[in-house]
Amino acid sequence: MSASPTVLTSELESAHLQGVIAAGHGMQDAALGALRLTGHGVPILAEAAVSSATPFLRAPLLSRIFNALRIHPITGDVDGRCPTCAVPAPCETAQELNP
Repeated sequence: MSASPTVLTSELESAHLQGVIAAGHGMQDAALGALRLTGHGVPILAEAAVSSATPFLRAPLLSRIFNALRIHPITGDVDGRCPTCAVPAPCETAQELNP
């Protein structure tokens, strides 16, 4: 039961936007004192920061998901069972990793 590309794209765009908003607020935080940023450039800098960081943050997560799906394959083994959980495929782990 994999989610459609449109749903995943929407979720990724939403997460990206939330990251940009958080980065913008962080750059404008009064606790930064003299280093605090203000003005019309903050949203542009926040977008650039999140866009630059995303591949570095996403790669380890995707690697872990890929490795987990290797031992919990969606289709199971030749008998249609998860080779790790020994239950009919897809097991709960595979379902959770492949929404």
